[in-house]
Formats: sequence, C-alpha cells, structure tokens
Amino acid sequence: MNKLRATIGFSMAGFLLIAVTVAVSTKAVGEALDGAALVKERCTQCHDLMRVERRAGQDRAWWERTVERMEGKRTGLLNDAERNAVLDHLADM
Repeated sequence: MNKLRATIGFSMAGFLLIAVTVAVSTKAVGEALDGAALVKERCTQCHDLMRVERRAGQDRAWWERTVERMEGKRTGLLNDAERNAVLDHLADM
C-alpha cells in the first residue's frame, strides 16, 4: 500500500512539474515582455530611475555595454529574453 501511495505521489508531482513548465513556457512565448516595467523593477534595485532616464537617446550598443556592466555587478539580474526587452526599451527612450 505504501509503495502504491509513493508511486501515485511521484506521478502527481511529475505531472505538476510538467504542467508548471508548460505554463511558464507558454507565457514566455505568448506574451511580449514589458521592457519599461523590467527597467523600473530591476534597475531601481541599485539606483533611481532618473539615473537611467538621464541617458535617454543613447544607442543600443551603448546600452548593451551598460547593461552588461550592471549584470557583472549583480548575477542573475536578467535572463536573455528580459535583457532583450530591456535593451529594446532603453534604446527607444
């Protein structure tokens, strides 16, 4: 009986893991990330938004170097999709 319960428990846990993975993957593919919201959320962890806004008008290459420097100071700051959304937003400011 305990073996059966364990088997059912592991099966349910596996199913939930797959369901959550699919839900997260679908959201990442189906919805565009909001670069402005990411900038507000992540960049203001270390400094205020005015510091970012003062640099409006810089090209994407400049922002890529800046974001790379910031990521070097704080590991796990952005994943690849988030990084692209942030760079798109910053380059369009």
